[in-house]
Amino acid sequence: MGTRQYPWLRTDGVPWSDGWVYTRGTYEGLPLLSWGCADRDRLATRRQLRKQGLRPGGADPVAVLYFHHAVSGKTVYSDLFLVSVAVPVRAMTPAKWRAVHKALTTRRTCVQCGEDTGVYLPRERRVCEPCRYTLADLDPCDYLHDYLTGTPITPEGGYGGEWLAPVIPLRPSRVDTQPRKTEVA
Repeated sequence: MGTRQYPWLRTDGVPWSDGWVYTRGTYEGLPLLSWGCADRDRLATRRQLRKQGLRPGGADPVAVLYFHHAVSGKTVYSDLFLVSVAVPVRAMTPAKWRAVHKALTTRRTCVQCGEDTGVYLPRERRVCEPCRYTLADLDPCDYLHDYLTGTPITPEGGYGGEWLAPVIPLRPSRVDTQPRKTEVA
């Protein structure tokens, strides 16, 4: 049986404790801690700081946390920062809020008709589903073919291949938009 890659070591002079602590050695000059051994009140990763409304604020990491990711089979290393020296996250200015809102609106807007679809459109082609029918821009394996009726038109005049024209539009009909009144006998 082999030895551990990172054996337990008794370490003095760590920034988050006055006494000694057990670590797994050093990694890139910083104390190395394994999963569950870091003092949660004093040390946090960037994501944990962000969840608390804090950021490192230019402070250097004081330790490194490592764990083995079971799904990918890789060892993950994450910097640990002192919570006591972390500073609050900068507040969003009105200009930043407007910029974020504009960017998200652009992601939802169809480039063909200019309509806000309410859902984020794919980056490759920001076209809503009704415009995809109009442009005949459907892939052969597209799920929207389930909603087509009739015989599709193809380049060869046969079935399959590249779609040239839609059979029916996808826009909902406005006929049954009013709820039906039922009479009680």
